[in-house]
Parts: sequence; C-alpha cells; structure tokens
Amino acid sequence: MGYSTVEGWAIGMNFSNNEILVAADDMHLEDGRLMPVDVSNGTILTQVPAGILKNAIETAGDFGQIRKTFVITGTEFGQNKFSMPKNINITQKGYNCSIAETFFNTTMHTCCSEPNRNVTLTDEEMYLPPEKGNFTITYDVTQAYPGSYLALVTISNDSPWTRLENWNLSWTWQENEFITKMLGATTRAADLDVCLNGLAAKTYQQMDLNKALSCSRSPEIIDLPLGRINDTQVGGITYCCRNGTLWPAVLDPEKSKSAFMLDVMKLPPQSSKINSITPPGNWRLGDGRFQCGKPRRIEPTIFPDPYLSHDTSAFKTWQVTCNETAVKRPRMCCVSFSKYTNESIVPCRTCACGCPKKINPVCDASASSMLLPYSAITTPPLNRTPEILAWAEMNHKVPPNPLPCMDYCGVAINWHIVSNYTGGWSSRMTLFDWSNKTYADWYTVVEMPNAYLGFEKAYSFNATAMPPTNDTAPNTSLLVTGLEGLNYLMAATNLSAGKLQSVFSFTKKTTPNIREADFFPTKIYFNGEECTMPEGFPITAAASMLTSTVVTLVVVVMCSMILFL
Repeated sequence: MGYSTVEGWAIGMNFSNNEILVAADDMHLEDGRLMPVDVSNGTILTQVPAGILKNAIETAGDFGQIRKTFVITGTEFGQNKFSMPKNINITQKGYNCSIAETFFNTTMHTCCSEPNRNVTLTDEEMYLPPEKGNFTITYDVTQAYPGSYLALVTISNDSPWTRLENWNLSWTWQENEFITKMLGATTRAADLDVCLNGLAAKTYQQMDLNKALSCSRSPEIIDLPLGRINDTQVGGITYCCRNGTLWPAVLDPEKSKSAFMLDVMKLPPQSSKINSITPPGNWRLGDGRFQCGKPRRIEPTIFPDPYLSHDTSAFKTWQVTCNETAVKRPRMCCVSFSKYTNESIVPCRTCACGCPKKINPVCDASASSMLLPYSAITTPPLNRTPEILAWAEMNHKVPPNPLPCMDYCGVAINWHIVSNYTGGWSSRMTLFDWSNKTYADWYTVVEMPNAYLGFEKAYSFNATAMPPTNDTAPNTSLLVTGLEGLNYLMAATNLSAGKLQSVFSFTKKTTPNIREADFFPTKIYFNGEECTMPEGFPITAAASMLTSTVVTLVVVVMCSMILFL
C-alpha cells in the first residue's frame, strides 16, 4: 500500500509457546534451517530467491502484485486454538513497524512506515539492482533442461584489502536438488545414501546415482589445487583452481575471482519444468567469518565469446553478497612504535593477539605493556624479561608484580622514525615473523591520513598509494608488498625471527602543517588482517581529540499493512 517497491522482504514472528514450525508455503527460514524446526524463540521467514512486493501506485492497487499470502503449519504446546504470536513485523531495513494488534483472537496486524515516500517503478523483468559487499557470488544458469541445468558459480573478492585463504562455500538446496558433476571445485562429501534411498532413486531409475558427486542437502564446496587448472576432467574453468586463495582486486584482479561449474539435477515437481529453477539458499562463506544475504535475481550475466561475433548471456542469474561479521577474531599481528630521539620502544600491547588460558609464569593480562630498549626488538618475546627489568631500573621505574603478559603475536611490525628535517622525514618499517609459518606474497596496508600525501618512495619494498575503496571517498593508505625475491616473510628459526625491512621517505611540501604524531600510522593491516596498534607514541606532544556529530533525519511516510490470519 506504500510508495516504494519492497525488494528482498522478510517477515519476523515472535513466538512463546514452544512452537514447532512444520511447513510454510513457498517460504523458507532466513537462517537456512530446514523444517520442522523449533521456532519458540522467534523466526524470520523469507522467499528464496528474494521476493518483490510492488507498490500500489505503479500497479493501480493490484493485490496480485502488492500482496503476498502464505500459510504456515505447526505445533504448539499448552495453548488453545486461538493462540497467536507475540508480535509480527517486516524486517526490511528502514521500515518501522508498530506493535501488533490482535482482533477477535484470530487476526493480528501491524503497520510499518516506509523510510521515504519516493515512488519506485520496477521493470517488467523484475530484476533487482546488483549489491556491493566484501565478497559477491554470482549463480549463473548457463544451460537449462526439464530435469537439470548447468550453473556457473563465481566468487569475487571486492574487499579493499582482505585476502581469503582456503575458501569453502556451502548452501542449502531449496527443492532437494543434487550435483552430478563439477568442474573447477569439488565437494567434501558425497552423501550418496540421500540419493540412493530417496526421491532421486525413484525419479531417475535409469541413472547410476553411485556416480553422483554430492547428494547432500547442504553441500560444502572447496577449491582445487593449482595443478588442476588444465585438467580436462575436473578443471578447465576460467578462474578455477586457485588453491582456495582469493586476493584483493587492488593487488591482483586476475586472482580476485574463483569459479566453478556444476551440473544440477532437479526432482519433482520441478523436474518437468524447464523454467522452474530455484537457486540455493542459506549461503555460507569462510567458516562463519562472513555473513551472506539471500540470492537476488539480477540481469543475466553477459559472456563475451572470442570466437563468435555476438555475446552470449546466462539463462538466469542470481547474486549473493557476503560481508565480514562484526564478531571480533583474535588478531595475528601487532605494531610497535619507536623514534630516533627516544631510546625506548612503545611495544605491542599486552595480549595484543589474545592470551592463553593458563600462563606460566604468571603475568598480568590487563596491565599496560612496559617500555623496551631498542636493542630488545630482536630478542624473542619469551626471553625479554631480563631486558625489560634492566631497562626499568635504568629509567628508575618500579616494575609491577606480576609483570604484564607479552603480546602473543606471530607477526610483529615496528614503525621507526629515522629522521625529521625541514623538507621532509623518513621512517623504517620492519616485519618480524616469530611464528613457525612462512608468509608467501605478503602485503601490508598502512593507513596514514595526514602523511599520505607526502609519501615519496620505499627503498626495499614496493609501496604505492591505495586506490579509492568506494566511489566518493579518497583513500589515505599505502599498499606495501615485497620486491621480487623479498616476497617471503620467513618463519622463525633458532630463536631468530624472519625479518624484512625498508626505509620510507616523505616530503613536507604537500603536508606543511604535519605534526610528529602524524608520522605514525593509525592502522596497519598484514595480509588483510588488522593489527593491534600500540597504546601511544614515543613523543611528548598531546594527541588531539576528534569528535563527531550525528544528525538524525526522521521522515514520516505512509504505512504498509501486514496481516496474520
């Protein structure tokens, strides 16, 4: 009933009587669980692929296009037949729903206000606009038949600096489909018993289902090693066989994509309809690190054909976007600061990469880390205690008891100010690998908002300005990689860290008002992972504080109605 077309809508319902949801016509649980399922703590129902509700203005109030009706079936305990949910609402971002009201014990409704009153008109094909995310996945149906179809799945790394290693992808089939063949990737398990003892065996009695690649309702897909790229039996797909590594496009556009093709068999009642194709739902990428949305129907992908005078297009295309979750993961790296005019190092923070549950000898995980002499930077963290105590005594400091815990980071980065003169200044970045892992093709991203414009060159590393990460805001970071032959950060051996370093030079011509505090990065990322920054700088100038103001604009719009009958 509103002004705007609602794309990818979903309905949230709060229950309180130990309800078991058994069925929901043409609807699926947003979290991907299969029915029957316990929804006593509430649930969200949505369409897969993403559903569209047109607005009343462009359809002249046609209820067939502006309304969706579905029946849900379930079981509840200890209540009479008129028991209703506690609340219902539309979960679309920006919509504000009123408290649901119940009438005659059998009807519940709520009114949801729109975020704006702009009239939206949709095209006849009902394609949704593509979305942006850290990772985007396209599901292209390239060939379709009554009982099967071929699909090309492409994963693109659109994150500015995240590198995904050993990717794994999973989804949940919505219509009991199964995979007979795959090129460019494979599945972890076949689960043939699902096919041999289920509807597939009854439907395809002449097919040898023992050769099916995966009958799992939720297959887990992994990449193939580099050596399979030209293997005509399992490889041969453009962007395939990357050994599970997806690079940021700013580092290597060719290595930022991974693709594979699969042959999908359909089951009744969908197997007799060539146009009846439902993409998988509940997409998952990277062991929970990324949260993926619902598949959205977008315009079919165009595939240039070098051997033909015209391009070909997919039969149908869906897009899924995945973004990194807000759940904090343990850091893998930390940063220390030092300066040529100060003999102390501001070290990595205490427990910068997390602390083990049991620590021997006992240390204080909440205490601030103690200053180090510069000579201690190459000493293994486990062996620094004598130098820390001696340095504290020399500087007339009383060490706490127990001492602060160490940082427990495998990779440590030191940013040292080498010089500061009228026309410019210089720094040295040193990478230390205290772990037993060697990092091939390492890279760092160094954020320096106030010094970025003065960067001139790095002498032993490749360092370039990061391109803008969106369409409007300029970036203020340096992208640093190793030169040929220096692109391996070696693991620690015999209590000596793997080490790489380079001097960076900056000019003050483009940054005449730069302060000493601006010589130090605000953030550093190593191989796409954010490093823990130190607690302060080896300078005496006070850091300025920035404040921000949030302005909220409230727009009153028409209401849309949700009915629960």
